[in-house]
Amino acid sequence: SEVVKINDFQTLETLDVKTGAKTAIEQDRSNVLQWFTADGTAVSVRPSGTEPKIKFYFGVRAELESVADFDRVEAGLDAKIETIKKELKLV
Repeated sequence: SEVVKINDFQTLETLDVKTGAKTAIEQDRSNVLQWFTADGTAVSVRPSGTEPKIKFYFGVRAELESVADFDRVEAGLDAKIETIKKELKLV
């Protein structure tokens, strides 16, 4: 899914990738970048505060039509996270 928005909490700006428009983020500065895609996926990246490594956080979404679909939808979301990790060469 294409990236549509980028949040940079160091510069405190949000970039609308489609229009190029930048808007201010109203909060304290932090060393965090976030990418949001058209399908609602979010990837956040920040350095560890205690170790020499970078931490990645993934948020994925899917419609859950019924409780009976939970296992199938969860497996699909897990697979999506694994695909993202491979595309970012994290595994």
